[in-house]
Amino acid sequence: MKGLIIREPWIGMILNGSKTWELRTQQTTMRGEIALIRKGSSQIVGVADLVDSLPRLDRQGLAESVQFHRVPPAEQASAIANGWLFPWLIINARPLSSPVPYLHPSGAVTWVNLDPDTSQSIARARQTSRSEPGLVASKAAPQPTRLRSVQASDAPEAVARESDRDSGRKAKISPALEAELVATADRLGVKVKTLGSDTSKMRCFAVPSRAGDQIVLLNRMARSASHFQIFLAPALDGRLADAIAGVRGVQRFVNASTHDHRMRHSAFRAFKERQPVGEPFGHGWLLDQHRAGELFGKLVEIIRGK
Repeated sequence: MKGLIIREPWIGMILNGSKTWELRTQQTTMRGEIALIRKGSSQIVGVADLVDSLPRLDRQGLAESVQFHRVPPAEQASAIANGWLFPWLIINARPLSSPVPYLHPSGAVTWVNLDPDTSQSIARARQTSRSEPGLVASKAAPQPTRLRSVQASDAPEAVARESDRDSGRKAKISPALEAELVATADRLGVKVKTLGSDTSKMRCFAVPSRAGDQIVLLNRMARSASHFQIFLAPALDGRLADAIAGVRGVQRFVNASTHDHRMRHSAFRAFKERQPVGEPFGHGWLLDQHRAGELFGKLVEIIRGK
């Protein structure tokens, strides 16, 4: 198990659920459960899940995502000057019942490789902890970032204009929006698949249901400023379409090329459905990004109920 060294006040904010972006000077490939080390204490005070490493923020992105990284405006110039612009997405933080000491290796400034005895001590401290996984995150669910955009009421049926071929291009989805969806998924017990790279077009969510895990794909390349796009397997969509259409703030995706709600993409092979020859189809929906967490949660409820 690895431990991440974090100074105050940031580690306290992570532990109480108010901070989910830990800003660093570069991205990380580390994923999974990590220990949280309070800098200078030689003590492990909690555990959490490191689920993603987001692209570098620019000045505007840093200013618009305070609710995730918690760096106040007065300190943002210093963060920019020092290169603290790469968000590591840390969720499901759980304080330990009592701090666990460890032997700090000389020269370690970011990560510490914890020995088996220390890992066992962490496991014991977790068993006696009063904090339950996911509880802190649900109390501090961040509010979605509001962007200047046309409201859904101004366009009864939004039309997608982007190409299906976005391989190699950077994601256009707001990092704050994507982080909110990942945090919402984690809080609801939805599995979040790690991205293959920053240029991956789709992010995969696996929603547990009575019929097994159901795949929901988020289009990270969508250009729409007011909505975000999700895609379902054709068979699942056929069963849920009426229920989803009844949710206020949700409307059908419309493909500008085919004038229907379908799109072809190799990522839709994740649905594992038999489909016609060629790249598989996904059936799309547009969700109002101003209510991103709420609407994604309602979608999860609908899927779980089937």
